[in-house]
Amino acid sequence: MNTTKHKSLADRIIGASLVVGAAHILLKLTGFIQVKFAAYFLDSSVYEPVMVVAFTGVINSLFLIGEEVIGPSFLTIFMKEKENKSEKAAWDYANVTFTFQALCLLMVIATIIIWPDFYIKLFTKWTEAENPERYQLLRTSLRVLAPSLFFLSIGSTTYILLNGYKKFFLAAFGDASTKICIILGLAVGMRLFGFGIEALFFGILIGSAAKVFTHLLGMLGKLRMLRPSFNWRNPAFQAMLVLMLPLFAGIIFAKVRDNFNNIYILTHIDQPGVLMANDLGRKLSSTIQWLVPYALQIALFPFLCELVSKDDRQKLGEILSSSCRLLLAVFVPGAVALAILGMPISVLVFLGGKTGIELASWAGISTACYCLVLPAAAVECVLMQGSFADQKTVAVTVIGILSSLCSVLVSYLFIVVIGVKAQNALVVVALGFVLSRCLKSIALALWLRRTTPMFPTGPTMVFLLKLAVLAIAVGLVTWGVSTAVDAVLPDGISAAIADHAKTGAISRLRIAVRIAVAAGAGGVTFLAAGFVLRLEEPKQMIRWTVGKAIAKISRSKS
Repeated sequence: MNTTKHKSLADRIIGASLVVGAAHILLKLTGFIQVKFAAYFLDSSVYEPVMVVAFTGVINSLFLIGEEVIGPSFLTIFMKEKENKSEKAAWDYANVTFTFQALCLLMVIATIIIWPDFYIKLFTKWTEAENPERYQLLRTSLRVLAPSLFFLSIGSTTYILLNGYKKFFLAAFGDASTKICIILGLAVGMRLFGFGIEALFFGILIGSAAKVFTHLLGMLGKLRMLRPSFNWRNPAFQAMLVLMLPLFAGIIFAKVRDNFNNIYILTHIDQPGVLMANDLGRKLSSTIQWLVPYALQIALFPFLCELVSKDDRQKLGEILSSSCRLLLAVFVPGAVALAILGMPISVLVFLGGKTGIELASWAGISTACYCLVLPAAAVECVLMQGSFADQKTVAVTVIGILSSLCSVLVSYLFIVVIGVKAQNALVVVALGFVLSRCLKSIALALWLRRTTPMFPTGPTMVFLLKLAVLAIAVGLVTWGVSTAVDAVLPDGISAAIADHAKTGAISRLRIAVRIAVAAGAGGVTFLAAGFVLRLEEPKQMIRWTVGKAIAKISRSKS
């Protein structure tokens, strides 16, 4: 008997989320190791032009433009072609998409190799006269790393294709293979064999190709249908282009915002390490977002597409509402606790090698601020998928542009006009980003409510009020316990920040104890306060976990 048919939609979504989450744990573990190694082995004068500007700023931004434009529009149409016509029709459409995507990528790569100075001026305020070493290294990095864009971007489409077949693990593992190759370039090439920056370049290039190769392994049975096609008149391909246009405008503006805030505006500050500190500070929040909200987002999307195709608005609203409430119940108090522990976490992870206490503490300030975005980012992940499944791309684009503009204006006002420096600039960029994502999530929720029954006013207001009380309780306990542990077992962070000569007095073991005890106390408070406030979401998580464990034990005994 096929038991899959008897599973509830919630169980199927949660099960798929766990598979995606397992892959993303591996992905983010390798990603964190990659960042740690890069911070340890690379000085800020190398890390910033290569990893921040060339790879993250230029290559990764161009890759994400393709991924975030093609991804939502590609999968909805692929699944409709597959379900309403045939698998062959779906692959005919996919082949046209792959062919034209490849042609566009080759043209973009050619511009990077031929005109690297254009991209340098577009992304930074650096000049060859004022920053000769960084400028030359950045120019070389762009030319060498440009081919990686082809494989990274094609890999984003094969990623979506695997998700359409609900092969979530291999899809996510492709990104992990990229990071593993970069780690090998840093640890083996540069550290073990003593090669120069060429070893890192080689790791990035091989890693980008490894992503596509991993995905192809997951599609071995379908590769016979993969072939070039220039049939741009394919109706499904033309429908995708129509859906892509507003998304393209929105993602372009989002990437302009990201690079303006994280690279261009910070190059106004003539102080080494600011770009690197901001980049390191974003890692913890982005890692957590990928592990849970993004995993749920990927797992949700195929199921939401099915509900929209069936025009089941009631069920769609229930799924979106319950998913958002569950994420908020975890991430509002969680974000508060992580913001409080951001400094010790950053010092524990990043201090060492080329990264001193000043840079690690700057990253801690940035981490504390960026963690506050987690609730809004989590809700946005779910609501964006609901909008894409319903093919409401124009409204999403307008909302995204307006919220991104808010972040850009905050950064420009405080850094260029008022002229804040160093640590204050990091706070401005991070909190401006948090504000923009909060506004975007609220706007998306209000927009979706117009056509989908979700977030009933009375119960939602009561839930948010209880959630605020819960977050305050968790925050107070986490801060109190963290302060008390540091008083009893000083870890040396405060002394090292005050006097750089005391960095040797920092105890990683004591930092780890402080984080573990404070986080544990916050977790206990979360569960206790959740039950006192009669929040259903913590109870649902416990009931679901216990129920699945009991069912698994029963099956193993039988």
